[in-house]
Amino acid sequence: MATPAVLRPVLAAADRMKTSVRLGTLVLVLMVPGVAATYGYVQEVRTKIAFSAAERDGVDVVRPALLALADTVAGGQPDLGAVRAAVGRHPGLGLSAALAAVPAQPPATAPQRLALASALAVLVTEAGNRSNLILDPDLDSFYVMDAQIVQLPRALVAAAKAAAADTVDGNAAVANQAVRAGELSAAADSLAYDVATADASTRADGLGGRLSAVTQASTVVSALATTLTGSLADPGPADVRAAATALRGAVAPLSDALDDLLDTRIDGFGRQRLVVLSITAAGFALAAWFAAGVLWRTRHDVALTVRGVGAIADGDLGDRALPAGRDELGDIGRAVAAARGRMLAQEEELRTAQTIREEQVRVSFQHQRQAELRLRDRAQAIIDESTSVIAEELRLVTEQVGDVRAASATIDQGISATDAATTAAVAHARRAEDVITSLEESLRRVAATASLVQGIAGQTRLLALNATIEAARAGELGQGFTVVADEVKELATSTSDSTEQITRTIGDLERDTAEMAEAIAAMVAGIASVGGAATSLREVAADQGAVVGRLTDRMGRTIERVEEMSGLAAQLERRRTERVVAAGTVRLRRRGQDPVEAELRNISTGGIRVRLPAGADLRTGELVDVDGLGGADGPGPIPGRVENVGEGDEPREAGLQLVPGDAATAERLDRWVDGLTRGAGLPVP
Repeated sequence: MATPAVLRPVLAAADRMKTSVRLGTLVLVLMVPGVAATYGYVQEVRTKIAFSAAERDGVDVVRPALLALADTVAGGQPDLGAVRAAVGRHPGLGLSAALAAVPAQPPATAPQRLALASALAVLVTEAGNRSNLILDPDLDSFYVMDAQIVQLPRALVAAAKAAAADTVDGNAAVANQAVRAGELSAAADSLAYDVATADASTRADGLGGRLSAVTQASTVVSALATTLTGSLADPGPADVRAAATALRGAVAPLSDALDDLLDTRIDGFGRQRLVVLSITAAGFALAAWFAAGVLWRTRHDVALTVRGVGAIADGDLGDRALPAGRDELGDIGRAVAAARGRMLAQEEELRTAQTIREEQVRVSFQHQRQAELRLRDRAQAIIDESTSVIAEELRLVTEQVGDVRAASATIDQGISATDAATTAAVAHARRAEDVITSLEESLRRVAATASLVQGIAGQTRLLALNATIEAARAGELGQGFTVVADEVKELATSTSDSTEQITRTIGDLERDTAEMAEAIAAMVAGIASVGGAATSLREVAADQGAVVGRLTDRMGRTIERVEEMSGLAAQLERRRTERVVAAGTVRLRRRGQDPVEAELRNISTGGIRVRLPAGADLRTGELVDVDGLGGADGPGPIPGRVENVGEGDEPREAGLQLVPGDAATAERLDRWVDGLTRGAGLPVP
């Protein structure tokens, strides 16, 4: 089954790890998201706590600012030092610019009080913005914040405006007083609504009772708005001290309530964070504990399994500890134990079968040994008989060559007497022709005998091959018989080689005999001329003597070779088919490399021999494609295997075995090599 492409990078890393390391890596990888999520949660809670803490800092600044604002509107002396101290305690809020806009001198007149009140109201609003109070997310604290940061300063500033109104008549004064009355009325209604909504939305008990002062202040402010509305016909400054005092009394409850709500929220965040972190830590600890147990158990069981399997691989089938759990490793351990039991039983059965087989092989080897000895004796007898016949025939040829030599000597002696020499020369020439005819017949018999020996050698090789096959079936007990069979095959190969040499020698003898016959014919034809014929006859006799000498030497070497045939042990035959000398170039294409141009030396149906160019690096056993054999008329590309490189006298020559990939290619190769063989005049294998 193919490996999914998406898993290959993971598997490439996992394949380099042990099982325990894989599990440890998996645990760490699985814990990373949990740690990341926990870290993100902690950061989020920390952000929320910091958000609420900033709100609490804002409340700490807003409280003295509202008190100073209420005192200013009531006509008293505001505590601006407390305001500056509160702003100085929280520089992170960045209220320095807003604080700088607050007048430093105590107010003496209504307009001055209005200016100071307006500056303090701006400071309160800026503190609410910078401390996140304006962005408070909870309904209960939001409405408490709105009453404190928005509506309370709004009501106090509107009251300060009412106290600082001009004593003039006219529509503008009426409109201004109506606007101030509307602002006070709206602020009073908003204060009452904020308290009611906060009490209805909060989870804190008794919030409405704690903010009753705010409700009373809204009533007083509403009454002031009613007073202003009733005096529109006579607009002018109003007495706002009661409203300012009531609003000042609402500052502390609002600040305390908002502080408590923020503290409760911060404590809730802290408790929630502690619970989550505790649960997470406990989960991580439990996971680490369980992972440690799994890792230890896995490493222990894997080690037991590896030792058990390794012992079986080393041939040790003794009892060893194996995993016994209910997991897959336990199943493997039980399977290994079962396999070990079966292997012990099989080993016992194999020992019994081996004993029986060895006895059978021993008996079979004895029979084969006897058959081999008989085969060897028979082959040796055939070879000895063949060599004896060939030697006898060659001795007869040698004796006849001696007769030819004697005739030549007689002819040479008879040249001094012309008449007698002529008669003797004719007689001796005729005798020499008879001898040559007899010699040719003897040579033909020798050639026939050599063909017989060649056939016997082929049969002997077949017998040796059968003996080798039988020895291979016998296994180790047949190795000795294999050696003897190889010796018989080598002896048959030597006989075949010697017979081929004898055949070539007989061919040489036939050519020499033909030359001698031609010399004798020339001698007979020249006897008619006594004077010139004597000289010619002497030259012919000398040539005949030289030819006979060569013939005698070759016959002597042939007899020696035949007599040595029964004791030769030649090398194994290297070529199974006849090779044809060929010329041209072929391309050796190696897989994944550039082709190599090689010079063709010879070829057969089984292989080719080539001369490699300088720098070629073919290696024994390498697979190549042989292309370019015979050009367009050749068999086409054929797969091949490099059998040898740089053997013999030619270090750059290489022998390749041709391995046709299909029957059609093999048939084309056979036809092409057959045509080359017939064209070269060689026997077709």
